[in-house]
Amino acid sequence: MDCPSCGGRCVRPAAHVLNSIDYVYMACRSCKNEPHIDKNAPRRSLQTAGLERCEHCGKAPLDLVMLEAMDLLVEEGLRDDREPLRSVGSPMIEIGYPLPYPPRLGNSQLILLMERVNRNAASRLIEIPEIKGVIRRSRHIPGVVDKNGHTWELLAGCDMRCDIIQSIYGDLVIYKNQSKIHIEFPRESYPKIRILEGLRIAGRSVIDGLCGPGTLGLVCVLAGAKKVVMNDIWLPAIENVLINLDANRDLLGIDSIELFDRGEKLVGSSPRLVGRAKGACEIDVFHGDIRELFSAVSPSDICILDHFPGAPLDEIKRAGSSCDEIVVI
Repeated sequence: MDCPSCGGRCVRPAAHVLNSIDYVYMACRSCKNEPHIDKNAPRRSLQTAGLERCEHCGKAPLDLVMLEAMDLLVEEGLRDDREPLRSVGSPMIEIGYPLPYPPRLGNSQLILLMERVNRNAASRLIEIPEIKGVIRRSRHIPGVVDKNGHTWELLAGCDMRCDIIQSIYGDLVIYKNQSKIHIEFPRESYPKIRILEGLRIAGRSVIDGLCGPGTLGLVCVLAGAKKVVMNDIWLPAIENVLINLDANRDLLGIDSIELFDRGEKLVGSSPRLVGRAKGACEIDVFHGDIRELFSAVSPSDICILDHFPGAPLDEIKRAGSSCDEIVVI
């Protein structure tokens, strides 16, 4: 699968990713112990002796990558060496899952979410081997919170990353363009997945009405649902759903995937069927406003609603009231 951000091979089959996670960020036997770095201390006071890339495996400690990024930003006049290392921004590893140790990074395994950064600095930052992409974030959350869709700005490199989703039904990988999809980094105790695990899903029909990149709907497929309808008003989320169907097709028992015209509207209105997968479960993917979705699909046994925290749900719940059970995640 070609990556929609960079055209490279960023999107790999789920089995390939899952088989690598036990060692992808692990130090090798030749890696030296990392010195402690105080992330809140001024850069000028930090002693960095002992932080280096391993001569054997080539991996770099995360702190080393962040220090190199900090020094570049100081050189560009975008930071002051009296600022702490935390001022660089938020590092996000390319494959996200709970790690019990600081990651050792190979090439293109880190995406930086930053403020106070420009395109020129970003183009220099991705020359640091471990940095895959640089995203300039704003006060808006990526996605559709109000009537408008919001994105962050990918200044350089690629923003494609994935999270490992673990459940009692099995594991999945969920790819997302991180400049266009809000952050939900997986934790050891993932409350939304635990809610699904408490439902009776096997043999039932499910609508994931606010599906984002597809996490909850695809877990329902793993759980044995007979039919899953996934819908989102935000086109970038739906594009990621289609990627995730393909990436997880073997785990989900998918025999075929059919794609239809997606249109060009970022924020949908009348539901448009943009994809269909067949196999162990029938999966339909719609782009549109959930308040109009039930004019295009039959009511389901379960309607899952996973909205932004604090966003109004009353009108959406009324739209799905024909379903047997509404579950707010």
